[in-house]
Amino acid sequence: MKVDAVIIGAGPAGLTAAIEMIENGLSVAVIDEYYHPGGRLLGQHYEDPKAPPDERIWNGRKLADQLAEKARSLGVYIFTGVTAWSVSGKWAVALTGGEVNTVDSKVLLLATGSVEKALPIPGWTLPGAISIGAAQTFTNLHHVAVGKRMMIAGVDALSLSVMIEMKNAGINVVGMALPPLSPVTGGGYSPADTVASLTDVAGLAPNSFVRTFGKIALARFPRLIARAMRFNFLKMNGVPIHLRKSIVKIEGEQQVEAVMLQSVSVDGKPVGEMERVEVDAICLAAGLYPLVDLAETVGCPLIDIPELGGTVPLHGPDMSTQVNGLFVAGNITGIEGAKVAIAQGQLAAISILNSLGKSGSMTVNEAIKKVENAREKAPIHFLPEIGEGREKMNAIWEKEGIL
Repeated sequence: MKVDAVIIGAGPAGLTAAIEMIENGLSVAVIDEYYHPGGRLLGQHYEDPKAPPDERIWNGRKLADQLAEKARSLGVYIFTGVTAWSVSGKWAVALTGGEVNTVDSKVLLLATGSVEKALPIPGWTLPGAISIGAAQTFTNLHHVAVGKRMMIAGVDALSLSVMIEMKNAGINVVGMALPPLSPVTGGGYSPADTVASLTDVAGLAPNSFVRTFGKIALARFPRLIARAMRFNFLKMNGVPIHLRKSIVKIEGEQQVEAVMLQSVSVDGKPVGEMERVEVDAICLAAGLYPLVDLAETVGCPLIDIPELGGTVPLHGPDMSTQVNGLFVAGNITGIEGAKVAIAQGQLAAISILNSLGKSGSMTVNEAIKKVENAREKAPIHFLPEIGEGREKMNAIWEKEGIL
């Protein structure tokens, strides 16, 4: 089949882009390997204290259904449960698993999102050990509790937000602790590093004073706060946050039965004796990284910017790339929340419309400002230095002589 624009990824960025483009005269096809459109929206359900009172409950599944329904009603072709296994020419996308084998288009938008990093701890392959993202999906999309006594390994913006969602769903989360420092897990998991990275998680606090004070304290005094954490007085939603303990081993014969905790210094070095905590499930949280495989396949230059989450496609402020007719949006460009992805999807669509001689619902500059506003108002930042990462990307883009 032939369309004006093909989008790979039916998450918040892809669906929003599809709606913007079809409302302004383009034919659009959206491709996703999952059986239901929505991407990471499907597992999200939380309260945003920064939002207006009538918008504070963020129901990702409901929003995903609304976006997909609107897109389909406007005539967007949405192919789910299929795999885009090859991209060639400008642009031919080969599919497997569906009735359509190839989609040809004038432009390609990659909104492929992100994937979870592995967190290899001894015993992590036992049944009952699950990634934090999978636990979020089971909880909020399928309404299935993945365990009766749950422990979370890894303390970051994502794991804390998912912990709150699981507690709200009635799941017994008995605690959160750090993963052990090792050559495999790498750095960034010490108590001091963890405290410093939690600056924007203070945005989840219901009280404005706590949000402001917490953000300042975490940013200015991470080592002091980490030292104080040896008393284990920190709790969130009643769940103990063990910033001075790490999970060094997962135990069990046929499935997860317990975890071994060990106290650590401010720098993450083991101290003291270990203790055993009985659990029947453990969530492993090591963060996300952009899914860039298809961008690399079509010849788009990739740039390693840790502040954005790792390797990302080289792209401009308008979501265009050096490859003619190729655009990107969402977490493939850097790890951020769904509200930023939605704004980026609209921006990419407007840039695509302009490239094909059409106008969108706003100018590119207006859409860029909308992305910046969404980033500023985000309740949490999954990467605390995302702003610096965006500046780095823009500087590289400008150096290449594209701006």
